[in-house]
Amino acid sequence: MNAVLEKPTAKARGRKAVPAAPASAPTPLASAAATLFAEVGDFLALASATDEPHGFSGDSDRLLSIGAMIALDAAKGKYSNTNAENTAYDVAACINAARLVPDDTESVERTINIHCASERLAAITGSAIHQVIFTDVPRPTRNPAQAPASKSKQFTQAQRNELHWLAYTYMECANSVITQHAEHANSEEVFALRDLLGTYCESTDEAIKAAEPGDGPLADTSADLSKIINLFHAVNDDERSDQVLHGVNHLLMSAKRIVDGDLGVLDE
Repeated sequence: MNAVLEKPTAKARGRKAVPAAPASAPTPLASAAATLFAEVGDFLALASATDEPHGFSGDSDRLLSIGAMIALDAAKGKYSNTNAENTAYDVAACINAARLVPDDTESVERTINIHCASERLAAITGSAIHQVIFTDVPRPTRNPAQAPASKSKQFTQAQRNELHWLAYTYMECANSVITQHAEHANSEEVFALRDLLGTYCESTDEAIKAAEPGDGPLADTSADLSKIINLFHAVNDDERSDQVLHGVNHLLMSAKRIVDGDLGVLDE
């Protein structure tokens, strides 16, 4: 499972002094990457705006919009040449999470725009599209009338694996977004939220690895998510109203519902 979640490590590149190029010289890599990120942002903005008959939350719209914002920020030079690859994977994480929102839909128009964005993310990372973007993972379903799972509910091993994996995917996506945002937010509160969420992601990963047959929902992860969600509400009040933080909090609330067993897929 972890092999699926972990994104490839960007290759370290040393900085070299480069003499000024004449006007006829090829476009530098930084400019080429910026152009690709701008196109990714435009395509994801179009994808997030398609009219979709979502069955429940519509969070996939928000996730694609967050991915678009990250890409457009990158296009403006808000990243160094050494982490363009990582930024591309952050955007990809938003797309992948959008495709895991229970009962949301993806029209042909949305699929085309996501594919166009994916081609450019693949070019930035130097990978094949299927190595960056989920192309064959089934979207889970949710029954809105279903009550959240009780603590005594028993899960099969396959159901537990699905529960843990989906919750961790949402947490990892939230972590990627706030890490990118913290670089430019210039806020001690955002830095603190980023560091705390990073710690919770690590502890969740360790809890998943240590889970024994017969274990149910991750109680510690559920408690951690409750704490950090409350902190997000306290930091991002009406006066501050940081839209990126709102998006991150949506991801965390989705992870909380999933880790508590509130997914129809667990009863299939």
